[in-house]
Amino acid sequence: MFKYALYILGILFLLWSPSVSFAQKDAGNPIEKRGFYRTMNMYGGYIHTRGYGGYYRRGWRQTGFSNKIYNVEFLNVNHPKQFKIDNGTQSYYEGKINTVFFLRNSFGWQKTLYDKEVKRGVRVSYFFLFGPTLAFAKPIYINVVYNDPSGTQATERYDYDKHSTQAFIYGRASFLLGLNETRIYPGIHTKFALNFEYSGNDEDIKSLEIGSTFDAFGKEIPILAKTYNDQFFVTLYLSFHFGRRFL
Repeated sequence: MFKYALYILGILFLLWSPSVSFAQKDAGNPIEKRGFYRTMNMYGGYIHTRGYGGYYRRGWRQTGFSNKIYNVEFLNVNHPKQFKIDNGTQSYYEGKINTVFFLRNSFGWQKTLYDKEVKRGVRVSYFFLFGPTLAFAKPIYINVVYNDPSGTQATERYDYDKHSTQAFIYGRASFLLGLNETRIYPGIHTKFALNFEYSGNDEDIKSLEIGSTFDAFGKEIPILAKTYNDQFFVTLYLSFHFGRRFL
């Protein structure tokens, strides 16, 4: 469903824009200073099929229609089967033993497919990026009351087998607990995206991007107990950029 929603959003965006105008690469282009911009900085946030994230992107002009790109992003990754238990005072995710984040460093290029014919047109380009991924799995700690005559209360690392039978879980503990137990899983990724830039002038950058990322690791990343956990991740995303170009 999310995949089709992204496609529909992209199409609606193009239809909605009152000033969409495309020009092929060899067409004349009146945008001032186009050939003089050398670098660009972009920032953005996005939602994806397993969570959300943010990134910084740096570009270096190669030709009038291509840029070298460096991209760094940080995102959370959820399990598709996780669900929240709310007991009225606090909440927690049933069986979720680790909070997982990805840190991606990407290198690649941007190619312009259709450039702006007028200042308020839309530039359509694609990005292809690849590079290393580090997955951080931080153990989750919970607050429990044991099912014994004394009703012992404790804050412990979530052990699904133990706590599901011997204790009542009344919520998650502080996120800071378990940081020193975080495990790191190295991997790699590739990213492909279509970008629709609609800023009113060529110096400012405002754009909508839809794309997909594939991450691969040497072993499964443990998120939920008693179910499958992925080693390979395919995610679709929708993001919004803003930034500037520099002479």
